[in-house]
Amino acid sequence: MHRQRRQQSATDESSTTSECTLLTRCSPTRFLRLCSQLDERKQEAIRDMNFGGLLSITCKEVRHNLCLWLIERFDVGLRKIQWSSTHHLEVTPNVVNELFGLPMHGRILQVSSNPSEHHFGRIRDCEDRLRELPIGEEFRRAFIWYACATILAPTSRVDGCRNLWHTLHGDEFRNDINWAQFVVDELVSGIRHFQQSQNAWVHGSLVFLQLFYVVKVRISSMQVPVTMPSIVAWSDDLLKIRLQQELRDYGSFGHGEVFEDVPNTPSDVESEDSDELRQQYEAAQRTINEQLSIMKRVMRRLHSRRRSSTHAVGSSPNAFPSSPSFSHASDHGFPFAEHCTSPLHPTNFDTPGPQTSQDIPNMQGDDDSAEDVKSLRAMMVPQTHRRSRTHRVRRMAQSLKSPFVPQPHTRQSAIPMDLKEAIAFVFNTDMDPSEELVSLYETHLTRGNLGCFEGSHWIGNEVMDAYCRFLQHEDIGRTKLFISPYLAEIVVQSKPKKLVKDSILNQYERYLYDIAMPYGHVIEVFLPLLIKNHWTLIVFDLYKLRIQLLDSLGGRKKTHMTGAQRNLAKVVLCLMVHKKGVGEYNLERFSFVMPDVPSQTNEHDCGVFVMKFMEHWSSGGLTKSIDPTQMSKYRLKLLGNMLLSQHNAHRTLFQK
Repeated sequence: MHRQRRQQSATDESSTTSECTLLTRCSPTRFLRLCSQLDERKQEAIRDMNFGGLLSITCKEVRHNLCLWLIERFDVGLRKIQWSSTHHLEVTPNVVNELFGLPMHGRILQVSSNPSEHHFGRIRDCEDRLRELPIGEEFRRAFIWYACATILAPTSRVDGCRNLWHTLHGDEFRNDINWAQFVVDELVSGIRHFQQSQNAWVHGSLVFLQLFYVVKVRISSMQVPVTMPSIVAWSDDLLKIRLQQELRDYGSFGHGEVFEDVPNTPSDVESEDSDELRQQYEAAQRTINEQLSIMKRVMRRLHSRRRSSTHAVGSSPNAFPSSPSFSHASDHGFPFAEHCTSPLHPTNFDTPGPQTSQDIPNMQGDDDSAEDVKSLRAMMVPQTHRRSRTHRVRRMAQSLKSPFVPQPHTRQSAIPMDLKEAIAFVFNTDMDPSEELVSLYETHLTRGNLGCFEGSHWIGNEVMDAYCRFLQHEDIGRTKLFISPYLAEIVVQSKPKKLVKDSILNQYERYLYDIAMPYGHVIEVFLPLLIKNHWTLIVFDLYKLRIQLLDSLGGRKKTHMTGAQRNLAKVVLCLMVHKKGVGEYNLERFSFVMPDVPSQTNEHDCGVFVMKFMEHWSSGGLTKSIDPTQMSKYRLKLLGNMLLSQHNAHRTLFQK
């Protein structure tokens, strides 16, 4: 009956995925066929570019049923795959580095739409060029584009991404790109487009998506060796067996054990480039193997002696107290029981069967045995001869229990004690409201200004402006630009009739924060907007040519911008053209959307929502969930970000 249910579940799973269609141009077979035709010198040049892990791919097929199952459960806002309340996988650049060996440090690649002087060709033309070109800069750029078009970031076009070709062949291109982040961004963007449209094409690396699942979700009935990069171990046959085994055992995907951490391999030691560390690692490994070998021999002899002995073991002063069988060592708290199945020592430690008296080793006559016994006796507690009845306590400590067993725990406060004391100092009504408590990044806030974080007050313009400055300086990647809400206020109130470049620069450029940053890296612009005591956030995605209006009030979705919003868009895009030094941004080419965001449950938390949106919005979605029921805690944490910032000149007021 149970087997029939599993088979029925597997049938339902396959029928569900078969209803959807999936098309992709992700083709590891084509990529490997070309690489096999390149000589050794060119393959070595590919390894020097940090793309050598792709040459080790052995999985050539894309499993559409698994990919569809993963895409249906992919949260593009949080960038994770979640199939239950307790099982999820976060898609990060670290995982791409682990699977493909691609670099996960460097600058973010910005795909430009400006054409270059290099003639663009199809994928087939690029293959011919790679065979003929000598090793040089042209060969390296062509190979990067070919790898993206076939494995890392394929699109639905036969000729690949034209803008990426021109970006790679631009004069300012350098191969110091965070390629792992690029793979994640393109996959998330492709899945988002697939989920929101009726198109069957999926952009992005689906071979990475399926390998990501089988590497991170493991089943007990199948063991796969750990390699670096991970793609080396997974062939088409092994992947097929792995998926069939999971469907046979559980009836569907998603029932394995999730492993989030990257396994520790000898390559971690080699990456230090230190002979001393490598020698220490090998010496520690040999010591562990020797100790495990000693414990194995002693426990086998103890087991044999216990079975064959007909008198009390404790009668001789040189004998051991009666010991449990080896198979139950872990139940009796044996100190090395957890190491007996260590991968460092592959010997089988199964309990031996009954032995004859001739097979029993003489423990006292064997030098090795005497040494082992001496080492083991030092770890054992001598027996007492009291006649009182003893009871064995088998309860394990809480810290030693399995992490997969739910344990009772005490819920801790989400607000640290130092922040609580600082908040009490700020909200003290008996103190001077004009006292300055925040002075950072050329902004100053008094106790009266910060009072808006208390209770059900609205967030004021001065606080929103200060937090925009704070986020701008805290943005390490320099890919986001936060604009003061005062700019939006001036544009909305003045209602300009003519918005030309000169007037925009003269009137509104001064509202950009005076900070030294490379505007050429900016891909998202955040502008808080306050109209009729309600805060909203306008996000300009310069990479996807999209304007997003984040409104926590909910209600009916708008499909067009209002007149005030269009004026704001013209001003912002004109400022970006001036600062980035690029061609004109045509407002008509930008799409306008209102994404689904958490909704406020009252009339006064809109400003808190906007501040949280600016913190966690990236690439068209939230990187961290926002709970509308926790607004009071969010208020205090947002206040604490500025009070306890190391750049706050008055921070010492809140430290003891």
